[in-house]
Amino acid sequence: MLRWMQSAFANWFPGLKPGAGVPETARLTDPILSARAIHALADEVAQLGDKIGVNPKASDARKQGEQTSRYLGSGMEYEESRAYQPGDDVRHLNWRLMARTGQAYTKLFQEERQESWTVIVDQRQSMRFGTQSRLKVVQAARAAGLFAWLAEQNARPLEGVALAEGARTSPIFEGRGTFERFMEFVSVPCPPLRNVTESRLSDELLACLSRLQSGSRLVILSDFADLDDASLRVLAALSEKVMVQAVLLEDPVERNLPKLPGLKLQSLNGGFELDHLSERQHHSYQQWAQHYFDEKIHRLAGLGISAVSLSTVDSLAHLTEALGEQYG
Repeated sequence: MLRWMQSAFANWFPGLKPGAGVPETARLTDPILSARAIHALADEVAQLGDKIGVNPKASDARKQGEQTSRYLGSGMEYEESRAYQPGDDVRHLNWRLMARTGQAYTKLFQEERQESWTVIVDQRQSMRFGTQSRLKVVQAARAAGLFAWLAEQNARPLEGVALAEGARTSPIFEGRGTFERFMEFVSVPCPPLRNVTESRLSDELLACLSRLQSGSRLVILSDFADLDDASLRVLAALSEKVMVQAVLLEDPVERNLPKLPGLKLQSLNGGFELDHLSERQHHSYQQWAQHYFDEKIHRLAGLGISAVSLSTVDSLAHLTEALGEQYG
C-alpha cells in the first residue's frame, strides 16, 4: 500500500499552507474546529433537519409510549445509579444515595438503556491528511457534529470517543448544550506526529462491545485504515447487539491520484520511494484505490452495517442524503 508524503503537496495545494504571519507552532496547537467554526457548523446542521433513522436494534418490548421526551411520560423507569461524571445532567443526581455515601451518583433510566448514542471519532495519523478542502480529521469532527445535533434534538444521551495516540472518552452529554459540549471535546488539537504508538480500532470496538447496552447506537467516523479481521469479528458481534453506522472518510486524491510533477510516493515501511509514476503505474494505482475503498464498504455492509463514504470535499447534506437512503 502507498501513502502520501504530505510535504510534496505543499506547492500544489496552497489551502493547506499556514496562514500568513501565523507561526507553525501556533497552527499545530489550534483546535480542530475553532469556536467560530463550531458556531457556523451549528447553523449548517440546523438547516438539515432533525430526523434520525430508525434503530432496528432498539427493543420495542421495553418501550412505553412513543418516547417523545426524555423527561416526561412512562418511559423513565429508574433502573440503577452509577458514579457521577462531569457533564452529567444534575437533574438526574441521586441525592439520597449521595447523602448516604458522600459520593455523587447519577440515575440511569430505562429509556437511556433503549438507545444511548456513542460516536467514535478517528483522529489518528492517517486521518490528519487532506488536500483540496480540509483534513479528514476536520471532516470527521464536522460529521460528528451532525450526530451530536441529532442526539440533542431527539433527546438521546451521547458519549464520544476520540481515537488517537490513546482513546479519550467523554462524559455522557444529554439535554440542552449537548452539541456545544460534545464539539469542545472532539475539537482538541491533534497535530501530525512522528514515530507514535496509536490505539487500534479493534481494541476500542472490543471495549464498546463490553460497555454498550443492547439497543444502543454506535457511529464510527474513520478512514478504517486498520479494518482487519479482528476488527470485523468484533463489529460482527457488535452489530448483533447495537445499531452500527460507519462513515468512511476519504480525500479525493486518495482515490484519484493527480498527475503532478514532483509528486513523491513511498511505501508504508519506507522500503521504496517513487519520484515519478508511469502511465501504467498511475492506472494500476487508480484500480487499486477503487478496490481498496469499495472493499471496505462491501465488508462492512456484509455485516449488516450501514456504511457510507464521505469525502473531505462533500457537504454534510451529502452525508444526510446517503444515510437517509439506508435509514429513511
